[in-house]
Amino acid sequence: MSTLTRRSLLRSSAATATGLAGILLAKTSPVMAQKQTLKLLTFSHFVPTSDEELQRQLEEFGKQAGVEVRMDRVAHLQLPAVKASEVQAQKGHDIVSLTVAEPYLYAKNLVQLDDLVEQLKKEGGGLIDDKFGKGPESDYRGVPWHFISLPIALRTDLIAEIGEDMPDTWEDMHRIGKKLKAKGHPLGIQLSHSYDSNAILRGILWSWGSKVTEEDGTTIAYNSKETVEAYKFIKALYDDCMEEEVLAWDDRNNNVCLNSGKCGMILNPISAYNSARKDNALIPGTNQPIHQVIDHIIPPKGPAGRHMCGGYNAIGIWEFSEAKDLAKEFLAFHFQKAQQEKMLTASLGYNQPFLPAFTMHPIYASNPKFYFAPYMGQYTHAPGWPGVPTAATQIIWDQYVIPDTAAAHATGKMGAEEAVQKAEAQIKRLYRRHA
Repeated sequence: MSTLTRRSLLRSSAATATGLAGILLAKTSPVMAQKQTLKLLTFSHFVPTSDEELQRQLEEFGKQAGVEVRMDRVAHLQLPAVKASEVQAQKGHDIVSLTVAEPYLYAKNLVQLDDLVEQLKKEGGGLIDDKFGKGPESDYRGVPWHFISLPIALRTDLIAEIGEDMPDTWEDMHRIGKKLKAKGHPLGIQLSHSYDSNAILRGILWSWGSKVTEEDGTTIAYNSKETVEAYKFIKALYDDCMEEEVLAWDDRNNNVCLNSGKCGMILNPISAYNSARKDNALIPGTNQPIHQVIDHIIPPKGPAGRHMCGGYNAIGIWEFSEAKDLAKEFLAFHFQKAQQEKMLTASLGYNQPFLPAFTMHPIYASNPKFYFAPYMGQYTHAPGWPGVPTAATQIIWDQYVIPDTAAAHATGKMGAEEAVQKAEAQIKRLYRRHA
């Protein structure tokens, strides 16, 4: 016994038993046992009350299950690095929020959740998008949680001043944006390393008929006349409707531009409007709240139809978690209709569930500024559309291939054809590496 150190004793005990069941089997004294903790990792929500409700549900479940709980939040642009480090170390949290194509990218490190998803589909009328959340074997490695749509957010008073109606097409956006910029109220679309830039530019590309891959998700189709024309249109928007600052914007700057009274139009979730209302931001030089003249409409239509990329979020369980069964029980609790109702309400309509049963939720009729929301699901796609989001989809997104090449053309550093060719070369290389 003199050679049996405390560390080796603990290691031996851990090999014999883990968790409450192991303690009972080993007849270990309860005072020596540590209470199990269920740990959840997610992004810091743009609507804080959504995080508060998620925390409340986690704590309620913890009381029912008799376990400790912990929820950690990380800024959304920093979260991918945290998840990558946990996968590398094979330890960390139990439950994790996932976005873009992470269910596919991390499939072998995520618990299969087909049974839970099938039950939710049965209760909720299917899924708005049945491609999102899947791994390479077409099984669900993340439960589709909610999508965040990007309508046009605009100043109705400024559009009325220039004698225009609400824009319906991208050509309308160009014409109206040009007039608004002339009056000091530019259009604001990021051409930068930001989530919104990745999403909005994909919406423009799809509206012109461009796509990264065919529906099979593997055949590269980016270098096309449709993509070239879309790049040319993005340059026209930049030259005629925007200011140079969009090249350095993050996901907050377009909100600030609208709520400060500068921007006349942006594409953004309803967070900008909700922030303006919460802060009682005023139209510069007046006592009128600016939220009163902000409205939302569905995304513009292009030559190939009306399309927009959204903020797609899933929630999954790490395979290396020591509390997988407990984590799955929490997800079943969290996705009960009553709990989802509370999440939707707490997010002020920002979180749109993938379940059609919530499409016409009363919250969207509670405010005329939310009337667009029930129709957004039919125009909103996950990154990777028309294919399934794959590991390569995630890496292309994370490396900002589309924003960088679109910005290079918009600023005159490359011709449209050259920029598209460069993007396709990068895309092909990443698909070969991450096939």
